[in-house]
Amino acid sequence: MITYCKPDHPELIIEKTGQKLYDRQLGSRHACFPVGGTGYFLAFCWTDVTHIKKRDSRVSIYCDNSQLIMMGTEEVIAVMQSLPQDGDPFATLVEFFSELTGPDVDVLERQERDINELEVGLLTTEHPSKGALRRIITLRRALMKTKRYYEQLGMVVDRLTENEARIIDEEIHGRYRAVGRYVHYLIQYVVDLREFVTQVREAYQSQIDIEQNEIMKIFTVLTAIFMPLTLIVGWYGMNFNIPELSWAHGYLYVTVLSLVVCSICFFIFKKKHWF
Repeated sequence: MITYCKPDHPELIIEKTGQKLYDRQLGSRHACFPVGGTGYFLAFCWTDVTHIKKRDSRVSIYCDNSQLIMMGTEEVIAVMQSLPQDGDPFATLVEFFSELTGPDVDVLERQERDINELEVGLLTTEHPSKGALRRIITLRRALMKTKRYYEQLGMVVDRLTENEARIIDEEIHGRYRAVGRYVHYLIQYVVDLREFVTQVREAYQSQIDIEQNEIMKIFTVLTAIFMPLTLIVGWYGMNFNIPELSWAHGYLYVTVLSLVVCSICFFIFKKKHWF
């Protein structure tokens, strides 16, 4: 038998667990306690991985061999309601964990494709997109939140798998081990995606560095081209009787000389592919 209650009316669960145990689990993100040698009380913060920006919601469950009491949001309750309501409570509970996390691998695969497209975009364009860094930060935060969710879920399932109170039937116990392995696979998948995002961030930083180096190269070449003009200005600025100062075409001569010197420097740098 499965009973549902709203988060603001936890009386049914408190009746089974006691107020002290119920208050104890509120101080942590997840909990899993044997209750009286006949059942388990577990709680975790559910994250909607398809809409990662949504606020986490608390899920609390009491389960023994005769009944299952669940308290949570409508989305999580809907997952439980999609399962058979008259089977073994612990069998229903393990199916609930399986249904809750089953579609998540598709979400992670979509994130992997997004990260790959972002990386290709960074490596195939001369100038990185202005929104690329924001996308990288958003992806890292989303993956961090997803990782924390799976870690707490994995610890809850592992605690049930241990079955230290010997409450769960051995036939059902094997299914908990399978779900536990799957959750740990999801954790590793998220860790790999975070490393992938780190590589993309490094590629982004490399593109920024290359772009800055190109700018500095242009400034360096311009400085080198016009540096001879400084020598010419210094030469003709000396307080000596220079013949060109009294020549009628002296100004034109210096102007042409400056243009010729700059042109020669320009063609030399261009030939050597310095820009």
